[in-house]
Amino acid sequence: MDYAILDQEELFQLALQAMESQQHAEAVALLKQGVRNDGEDARLRYLLGAEYAQIGLFDRAVVEMEQAVALQPGLVMAVFQLGLLHLTQGQPDRAEQAWQGLGELAEDHPLQLFRQGLLHLIRDEFADCREHLTRGIAANQAAPMLNEDMRRILAQIDAQQGAGSEAPMVEAEPAAGASAGNLLLRGYASSGDDKLH
Repeated sequence: MDYAILDQEELFQLALQAMESQQHAEAVALLKQGVRNDGEDARLRYLLGAEYAQIGLFDRAVVEMEQAVALQPGLVMAVFQLGLLHLTQGQPDRAEQAWQGLGELAEDHPLQLFRQGLLHLIRDEFADCREHLTRGIAANQAAPMLNEDMRRILAQIDAQQGAGSEAPMVEAEPAAGASAGNLLLRGYASSGDDKLH
């Protein structure tokens, strides 16, 4: 199919369907065509970053997420996911820097609570991490996949503390490997046009 005949909304919707169906090659082709059509379409850059994360191209995922956030700083799910990508790549300082873009969110916003919880995780402050992630899960109705990943982190904290390990939990892998794209996609697709409500 000649994707050049499709407009941006068609490309966006078809790419979402391809991502949901795990049709990675088609999703990347559709999204790259959309970016060629309009390099300032933050939605498509965000989804392209999500798809790159899904197939393990994390460096490319970061580049596209950074572009999406630069183009549309209010795309808060992209801001959160960019930080999460940095964190899962063992770059907590870059994660903290990226998450500064969430500073305007209310204290009880799910992404703000998740951000605070993960910042406590970076510092091995497990009780505070647990409190914030638990509150974030309770507040987050829009992106259930995100809640699943936060529950996974909580389970890893439990496992680590049960084993008495002193190893840092920074590499909790909330978005490692194949789950990364699912997290990113679900977060975006469930959150409306640019916000997790």
